[in-house]
Amino acid sequence: MTGFVKPDRIARCGWPIGMPVVQLVDGKAGFRNLEHCCSPWACSICSTIIRAHRAGELRQVVTAWTEQGHGLAFLTVTRPHTISEPLEVGLDRVQSGWRELGASQKWRTLKQVYGIRHWVRSTEITWNLSHGWHAHIHALLFLEDPDADVNGLGREIRELWSGLLSRDGGRPISRRHGVTCLPVATTPEQVASYLSKSSDGISAELMRMDAKRGRKASLSPFQLLDQETIDQLGPGTARRLWLEYVAATHGRRSVTWSRKLRGELMPTRERTDQEIIEATIGGQDVIDMPAAQYRELRQAPNLLAHVLGLVETGEIPLALDLLNTVHDE
Repeated sequence: MTGFVKPDRIARCGWPIGMPVVQLVDGKAGFRNLEHCCSPWACSICSTIIRAHRAGELRQVVTAWTEQGHGLAFLTVTRPHTISEPLEVGLDRVQSGWRELGASQKWRTLKQVYGIRHWVRSTEITWNLSHGWHAHIHALLFLEDPDADVNGLGREIRELWSGLLSRDGGRPISRRHGVTCLPVATTPEQVASYLSKSSDGISAELMRMDAKRGRKASLSPFQLLDQETIDQLGPGTARRLWLEYVAATHGRRSVTWSRKLRGELMPTRERTDQEIIEATIGGQDVIDMPAAQYRELRQAPNLLAHVLGLVETGEIPLALDLLNTVHDE
C-alpha cells in the first residue's frame, strides 16, 4: 500500500476523535469516538456496515413478499463500453439509462402485463485489463405472479434497453450480453435457503459489492488495493484507477428502492448512510484506551480483531492484558 494517497475524508475514516472506547452494541464489539466517512462505495469500514444493513432490509422485504405468494426476478442490465471510456461516463450512461427505462411508456406497459409491483436496484462496478471499467445494474423485480413468464419479460426488457441505448447514440447490445433476467425461487423455504448463502444469495448479490471479488479477469474496486493487484498493475496504475473510482462514485446512491416498496413491505423510513453508521454507535462502554494505543492496535488487524472478540465473549481481563502489551511496546 506504500505510496497510495486516498481522498481526505476516506483516509481519515477510523481515526480517533478524543479517546477511543471499545463498546458493545447488541452483543457486537466496536469502537466509538472515531471519525467515519460514511462512504458506501470506497471505504472498507463504512461500506461493510452500510451494505450489510441494506442487505438485511432486503431479506426482510423479500421474505414478506414471497410469504404472500408472489414471485421475484433478478435482472441485470449493462451496455457496451471501451477500454478508454472514463468510469464517470459509463456510470452516468448506465444510471441515466435505468431512469429512462423506468420513465418510458413501454416500461409502464410491461409492469401491467407482467405484474411488476416493485423493484430494488444497485449499481456494480468492475475493472478489466482488456475492457476497462464496467458499470452495470442489478435489480430485483417483485412480481405479483410467482409463475410469471420471466423469459418473456427478459426479451421485452432487452428490446427496450437496446432501443434506449441506440437512441442516445450508443451501440446496441449484443445477443449474448446486455440484459439477463432470471426467475428466483418463490416459496418461503426456497427463498430462506437461497438468502442464507453467504456469497451468492439475493441480498449479497444485489447489495454486497464490498464483499465481492471480480469474476474471471475482472477486478472489484477494493481489489485495486490488494498488494497482489498493485504488484501486477504497478503502483501508479493501481493508484490512478482507485482515485478515479472514488471520484466517479462520490455523491451517488449505491442502492435505490421503488417508491412504494418500503411503505408496503417495510413501513419504516429509509435511513441515510450517515444514520446507518450512527446507529452502530452508542452501546455499552467497556474499555477506554489512549488514542496512541488505538493507533498502534490498528497496525495489527489480527490483534485488534482478537481484542474485540474477547470483549464479545466477556473475557475483558484477557482483552486488557493484550492491550497492555500493545501499550508497553
